[in-house]
Amino acid sequence: MIGGNTEGFTCSLCYQICEETEGRMGKTGMICDNCDEEPDLENETKQNIKESTGNCSPFNTFSNETKKDKEKVKELSEKELLELNNQIIIPTELNIIDCPVDINLNPNWFRIQFRNFWRLFNSVSEWVFIIHDRGTGKSKQTAIHELYQIVTNKDYEGCFIMRNRDEPTRQTKEYFNKIIREFDESIWQGQRISKGKFHLQWNAIWKGVQYKTDLSEKKGELKCHFLDLYSPEQARTLINKPIRTIFFDECVPTRNQIKEGKGWKPDEGGKYMEAVKSLGRGTKPKKIFTGNPNDSWRNCWMLTLHFSEELTKLEKWYWSIRPKSFTDWLAWSWTKELIKGNKIFQLKKIVREPEDFPTYEDDNWDNFFQKPEDLKIVEHKNSATPMWTFNDCVLYHHQSKNKSYFYFISHNNQEISQRDKELLKQKPEYCLTSEQRMRSKQRIKRDRESWDFQKKLLRWYEKGLLFFADMTAKSLIEEFLAKKRTQSEF
Repeated sequence: MIGGNTEGFTCSLCYQICEETEGRMGKTGMICDNCDEEPDLENETKQNIKESTGNCSPFNTFSNETKKDKEKVKELSEKELLELNNQIIIPTELNIIDCPVDINLNPNWFRIQFRNFWRLFNSVSEWVFIIHDRGTGKSKQTAIHELYQIVTNKDYEGCFIMRNRDEPTRQTKEYFNKIIREFDESIWQGQRISKGKFHLQWNAIWKGVQYKTDLSEKKGELKCHFLDLYSPEQARTLINKPIRTIFFDECVPTRNQIKEGKGWKPDEGGKYMEAVKSLGRGTKPKKIFTGNPNDSWRNCWMLTLHFSEELTKLEKWYWSIRPKSFTDWLAWSWTKELIKGNKIFQLKKIVREPEDFPTYEDDNWDNFFQKPEDLKIVEHKNSATPMWTFNDCVLYHHQSKNKSYFYFISHNNQEISQRDKELLKQKPEYCLTSEQRMRSKQRIKRDRESWDFQKKLLRWYEKGLLFFADMTAKSLIEEFLAKKRTQSEF
């Protein structure tokens, strides 16, 4: 009997109040029509904890607020990490249990992890980037933060964004369902109706987390929204209040990187900006990005915009001390953080095992810190000679005593000097199509045959004479060299 109504029931899987006609009897009791699986939640939760934490180092690092306005790059010692962690008091409403020995020998390991993320979540930084190896507990700590804010702050409304629609409807819903059970049974010690009666309910299989204080209510209030990055219009129609915190789960915004069947979509930056605008409703919500090191930082336009100089130095540090042996590289661990004003960027490599890698190219810090020579990236020289423009890029010819080569740089790159900008007004732009000619703002325009022009640039590229001064130019020109596609055709 629920709320005096004998015709309703509580689903034994998602704990949503349903009509009698909307369910069926399952192995664990009555289940609703939205739940088409009956997983062993207890065993899956334990397995998930082991998979998420088994290979973790017990320390992350985030600066305290007294340092947030200082620009720095540093490696924190274990002592410094402990001092920062000791400044964080775990809320009394939470019961962080001792860590089982089969997960980590340190009984305080769960508490250490929680303090690391709690410091991040409660900072005043507008931008936070977390790039860690898999298995550091990023997703679980994010979920715990959301659930805690929901039950302690009646005005809180958050958002969890994934990369595509399948993730909110399948992966995220199921994952949060497990965390809700663990949170209510083992972690949360706030007021509840009775043991085993959850306050947190699913509103639907894809919308998010719903909270209600009375189980007799038909519906509660949606407090954490599940959205996908490529459907920002959902934010305009489903959310009424400004969102305070937006979590982008493996949605670090990147430059246009077009690949066959995978990689980032060409409209990713625009979709991201549209989502933030709709979710903020005229405010500036806190934005937290999580990701893994499986691509170069130069492909992330947020990182190159704010941390290009710092990451270049960090890249040199990485390659200067990187162990040569694969076995030694797996055992190598370090934590770095970059702070610039109200922006924090954290990187962490943990000890790994060979079986953690399906292939060596997956989740590899060698991909994040790619060697400039492998990327064909060179430093822009204003002493070089601008030749002509093509595909929103400028070709320069650099000649020195030891080497002569060509390189492209994006037309709007701020490193191009004012002197060169004046010179470029008198330089031609090569156009392959009538659309390029119409879009061109250059005084001098010259038509070229696509196949002939591609052949010329490709010859330079293969002979090691053609380079790039930024990732935007690299993406645009390499796309043309491979497929003869230009910026206007994306």
